[in-house]
Amino acid sequence: MKKNLLILVIVLTGFTFAKAQIVPENHSIILKPVFGTHVNSDQGHLFQDQITGFDAAYFKDISQNSDKWIDFIGAKSYGIGFIFRDLSKLKGTKDTSEHAFGQVYGLVAQMDFELFKIGKVKFNFTPGVGLGYTNKYYYNNTKNRFLGSPINETIKADLGIELPISKYTDLMAGFGFLHVSNGGATVPNGGLNTGNVYIGLKLNNQKALTAERKSTYTTLQRNSVEVSAGLGARGLFGDRTKSLYKSGLYAGYNFFLNDVISLKAGADAVYYFTTFDPNNYVGTFQNYGSSYDKWRTGISVGADINLWRITVAAQIGKYIHYNRLMEKATWYWTFGPTYNITPHLGLQAKTYMHFAQADYVNWGIVYRF
Repeated sequence: MKKNLLILVIVLTGFTFAKAQIVPENHSIILKPVFGTHVNSDQGHLFQDQITGFDAAYFKDISQNSDKWIDFIGAKSYGIGFIFRDLSKLKGTKDTSEHAFGQVYGLVAQMDFELFKIGKVKFNFTPGVGLGYTNKYYYNNTKNRFLGSPINETIKADLGIELPISKYTDLMAGFGFLHVSNGGATVPNGGLNTGNVYIGLKLNNQKALTAERKSTYTTLQRNSVEVSAGLGARGLFGDRTKSLYKSGLYAGYNFFLNDVISLKAGADAVYYFTTFDPNNYVGTFQNYGSSYDKWRTGISVGADINLWRITVAAQIGKYIHYNRLMEKATWYWTFGPTYNITPHLGLQAKTYMHFAQADYVNWGIVYRF
């Protein structure tokens, strides 16, 4: 739960600062009923079990601001969205999780990007991240092995079209994706992926734009060395009161391309406070992250995407040393947001992944020089 609260604080704090320094004039309200199903290919009933719900969101326009990153990536607005999904008709794997799912209620910070435009029709991409609450999860219904806690990280993305039908109203339609998981903070937690279609309305106020605005913050506009350190934990199977702690370290070099994109390469190290012990299998097992040694190390490459004070990083890496239980875990990847206090110093939530499974989330500090 602490992991998810920190994610929300990082993302929403960034948007709060944006509100204070990037002052938009136009705003909109979006209402979208959604119809979908789960899209976990290994859980049976693919595209069969019905999910209903709706999204509601409030956005503020930033398209008139002169910041280079806004124009470069086609950012049009940012805002906060409410999510509701009814999962009660999901059956899970081979019917063993039938009636084990409830409802999901969530809040996400979102940003809307215009990909391209044909005539009056806009093609938009709208990602978001935040927190969700579910009333059914493993520890109050053990048939539900997909959601391990009531509070979960929610990651969503919509891809759709927007067509003006009046001065103040746009028609919207498209496809959406929603991921719900706690990142391994409690186990079992397979996570749930859902897909949906939607049709809805966007209600706008159209004010005449005044002079251009620009925020006072800019990214570090040069190549840099980056170091980071943090601490995180993975849950124990069937026991939400205990955790297995790890500490993640990183050192690398960032190649500045522009205000939005930096390429990066570096070395990762993870220190285990508890290593795997075959004589205490349940108490030390961490799935693909199970290590016989205190340290695992690797090298990784990737990129930073800079969105004002929020940097979203993703890297893929190859292990140099990892005395592991699961032999096929030879590669890893990481992703997560950083809230930049200054161009040099930031707070980071970095998720370590093996295949499609979260190992743990490393909460730490990033410094660039």
